[in-house]
Order: sequence, then C-alpha cells, then structure tokens
Amino acid sequence: MRLLDLDKAAVTHSLKVANAPSDIVASPGGRYALAVQRLQDQAQVIDGGLWQEDHGDHLHDYRAEPRLLTGALSGPRPTHYEVKDGTAALFMDGVADAQRPAAVQVLTEASLARVVPDSSFTLPAAVHGTAEPRGSGFMLVSARTDDAPGTLPNAVDLYQRGAGGWTMTQRFDVPCPDLHGSYSNASYSAFGCSDGVLVIQQNGSAFTASKIANPPALPAGVRIGTIAGHPKEVRFIGLAAPGHVFEIDPARSAITPITWAEGRTRRAHAFDRTGRHFVLLDDTGVTHWLDAQAQWRVAKTLPVVAQMPTAAPFPTLLSSRARDTLFVTDVTDVTDVAAKQIAVIDSQNIAVTQRIGLDFSPNGQAWLGIAAP
Repeated sequence: MRLLDLDKAAVTHSLKVANAPSDIVASPGGRYALAVQRLQDQAQVIDGGLWQEDHGDHLHDYRAEPRLLTGALSGPRPTHYEVKDGTAALFMDGVADAQRPAAVQVLTEASLARVVPDSSFTLPAAVHGTAEPRGSGFMLVSARTDDAPGTLPNAVDLYQRGAGGWTMTQRFDVPCPDLHGSYSNASYSAFGCSDGVLVIQQNGSAFTASKIANPPALPAGVRIGTIAGHPKEVRFIGLAAPGHVFEIDPARSAITPITWAEGRTRRAHAFDRTGRHFVLLDDTGVTHWLDAQAQWRVAKTLPVVAQMPTAAPFPTLLSSRARDTLFVTDVTDVTDVAAKQIAVIDSQNIAVTQRIGLDFSPNGQAWLGIAAP
C-alpha cells in the first residue's frame, strides 16, 4: 500500500499488508483506509494520520505519521461496503459450502482506531448482499427467501439496534429479485433489482417501500446492478452493463435513460466533490461530465487516459473530499494503470492540471484526509 501526499505529489509511505487487497475503501471520517482482502476473510486498517477534533469554539486539525494498525477485521468474505452519516457497514457474504453465514460489521472512526467493529450481527445464511446504514439505530439489509431462484438476494429487511444488539424488525413486502447494488441519501435507500429499483423511504423511525419498474426502453437482459449517489443529491444514478445510464428519481417514482455516449462502455464513474457533475470514464479513456443541474446533459468531454487497457484492472475514478489551498481544489483523480500515473483534474474548469508519475501500477485508490465542511 502506497500513501501519496497530494500536497507534495509524491509517494511518502509504503506499508505492507498481508495480501493483495480486493478493494481499498475509506472510513466514514476519512482518517482510515480499509485494505479489504476478501478471499482471506479479513480487512486491515491503515491510519492515514490526518484528522480533526471539535474543541468547542474551533476545529483543530492533527497530523501524525501514517501507519498500519495491529490486527484485522475478520469475517467470511468481506465484500460490499457502504457509508452514511459517520457509520459504515461492511457486508460479509459468508461461505455457503462451509456453512458460514453472512454477517454485517458496523464501523465508525472510533471502532476502526481499535480495529474492531462498533457492533455486528449474523444473518441466517450466506448470500452476496449489501447493508445500508440509516442513522445509528437502523440498518437496511438484503435478504434471501427460501424459495428464491438463483443466488442473489430478493428482499430487504429492516434491522434495529437496541440494548441487546441488532434485531430484524421488518421484512418489506415489495420484492427485489436478483438484488444487486445499493446507495442511500438523506431520505431514501435504493436497491437494484432485475425488474426495476426498490426504493425505501425513511421518515424518522418509519420506513416505507415501493418499486420503480424498469423503463420500457430497457433492452432485454439488461438490469440496473450498480447505484451511485451523492449526499447533496436526492436523485440516484443507475448503471447497467455495458454503458446504460439512468436517472432514478425517488420523489417522482421514475427511471429515465440518460444519453451520454452512443456505443461506449463505462469503465469507471464518480460524482465530483460538490455533486454538480457525475463523471463517466469510457473505454477510450475519455471522461464525460454529466451536469446534475441540466438534467444530466453532457457538459464537457475530456480525454484523460491515452491508452486504455483491454482487460481488467481498469483505471478508477475518485473524488477528493477536501478544499486544500496547497493542492488543486475540487479534483477528481483518475488512476492510469498502463502509464503508471495519476491524472489530476480540476472539476470546476474540467481540465487536467497535473499528472503525477508513479513507479508502480495502481490497482485501486481511496482518499484520506480532512473533508471540507
């Protein structure tokens, strides 16, 4: 694991984890990185050394030496990771052949400092699923009924945290066949289903579920399997292979196709820091900047990666969460695997401002630091 100091545009630390990570994700507050090692049933924790404390009349920033923390989070096949309002949920798929059931580990900055879950609970059986935090006391968790075909979940359960731990209190009666992909914003959680999108609205401690059916124009065999969003945006973005993009509007109960690039394949995606643009990287190395304030019309296209790989791993997109005067503010970083570099894009002017050379091929990235207010 390499830590790149963006102010210096250089790698300042190298930390060796036990196995090649299957994923790298940031903690809710941005201080820690989780090096998820799915096949080894663990995730190691790296302290990036940057954090902020509330001292009442002011916020105080701290800097310490980055380090790999002792120990690891353990569980069967850690896979999907979701964050909302200072809480993260790491979903453990389990191992059906070994009769190891799925589980959910709830993580916070404080618990990650000790490399332990803040809390956890075990599900009835192994399943490739997801969990969406809904405040400190609620969790929406994918579930699989006994009569479900295939291997994916087909329902969503509501779990509530009490003095004795987490308890399943409700199974929503709106089915979600072949559930895959989820995201939550302030009021809604959305789950991708083979027949549309399941939307669950939260109003205090009350939750209601509804289904938005797939649009008629959706080609046969295509389904929304990835859902993206931004904390400041009530709408979601639904993604389907190879390059279908949709607006999911829970307030209008509508799924609307978005035209972005005819015939192109999506390789990576991300919202910029402010939520103004949803950025897509296509299979030719061009980024497409969809304007949230203009019904997702393409505001600009920007070539970034000169030679795209023809097979995985593909370049990745990641937004900075900081406004740093010592670095380009409001940036999206694109890792260029083939060229061993990171292209830094000013997302206000939509222009490449810097290319940071590397002596290794990046295979994933997470942003750590102190986020802008």
